[in-house]
Amino acid sequence: MKTLVTGGTGFVGKYLVSSLNQSGEYDISLFSADIRDKQATEEIINSVRPSVVFHLAAQPFVPRAIEDPWETEEINVKGTLNLLESLHRLGKPVRMLYVSSADVYGRQKEESLPLSETLIPKPINPYSGSKLAAESYCRQYSVYDKNLTVVIARPFNHIGIGQRLEFVIPNFCKQIIQAKMDRRDFIEVGDLNPTRDFSHVQDIVNGYLTLVKKGEGGEIYNICSGKETSIRYMVEELIKISGVQLEYKVDADRVRSAETSRVFGNNDKLVKLGWSPVFHLPETLREIYTSMENDQTLFNH
Repeated sequence: MKTLVTGGTGFVGKYLVSSLNQSGEYDISLFSADIRDKQATEEIINSVRPSVVFHLAAQPFVPRAIEDPWETEEINVKGTLNLLESLHRLGKPVRMLYVSSADVYGRQKEESLPLSETLIPKPINPYSGSKLAAESYCRQYSVYDKNLTVVIARPFNHIGIGQRLEFVIPNFCKQIIQAKMDRRDFIEVGDLNPTRDFSHVQDIVNGYLTLVKKGEGGEIYNICSGKETSIRYMVEELIKISGVQLEYKVDADRVRSAETSRVFGNNDKLVKLGWSPVFHLPETLREIYTSMENDQTLFNH
């Protein structure tokens, strides 16, 4: 199948492209233009003429979205609309997976946990707002364009080797390893009380592959472990893996003003399509820490 991947060189994209190559079912092209450019987007779509599209390209970092909401809107909303309109004009059957985010749920009452796809989203930052806006376009096109089947994925937190250092787990790992090297006895953290639903990135990618084949157009599917884990557990587990005694100190600059206290999802809808998570959290944390400890390019002084 002629397949187009946007965001294929990013953290998750690399895992996805590897899985697509291993399957042998997909003839892959990577989107190699600025998705904000309508003409460039249409030229790529007309050139590739895909039957399957995985749309991962996005501005994914919440602090960056708060700092520059206009850029986030341009990439996440306008970029998605450019892609949808180009596929619409192509006029051939296409299945597209849109990668949204569980951040769209925002702050929900605790009795709403675990979070399910039927909840009314309540985004609390420009990133989650942009993702919800893009979702609405995906559902619209999936309704009025009979050639275009758009399935919406809402992945919860996912981690793995290769994630950018701005994100919480690689940031903890780097700090711990650096403290170990410098014989320092502490690292700096933000609020450790919130809970999140963490998955190995490969479990998330396996969810994408399931959805692009079996998901229903216009429908939304959570991809998550269904388990609640505190940030405190994550940092303490990483310190334990490191084998050194470290304290952690709260840095006020690392505490977000708009934070959701508890998050974990309901994955029943995706499980019914045959997907299930296979990776366990302690092993995933060890895998990430060990990889980073062995990568000396991260610690050049």
